[in-house]
Amino acid sequence: MDKDLNDNVIDFSKKSVKIEENLHNSIFKGIEYIKITKDENGNSFKEDSLIEFAKRSFYIVTVVKNSGITPALYKYKVPFDVLLDFLNEFKTNPLYGKIIDIERYMPEDLA
Repeated sequence: MDKDLNDNVIDFSKKSVKIEENLHNSIFKGIEYIKITKDENGNSFKEDSLIEFAKRSFYIVTVVKNSGITPALYKYKVPFDVLLDFLNEFKTNPLYGKIIDIERYMPEDLA
């Protein structure tokens, strides 16, 4: 990576000082990720609760598609449970366009 690009890369371990002792940096197939073992209050995660929360989330997937003279942006509201199938459609069929952004929206009732 060149120096300018490297300066803009986020160091995940510095993003949350409060739970830093629960972070474990690793690399999988050349992609950096962090493993978080506890929440900000020091509590262990409950898998069922996390999955239920994720099922209530959705994603806005922005796609650029050139259909004629100028390109256009398409924004899709994709529920969590079909996200991977939706993304796979763009991998297997380039006519659908190119994904340029994915933004997650959380449920309103975070409490």
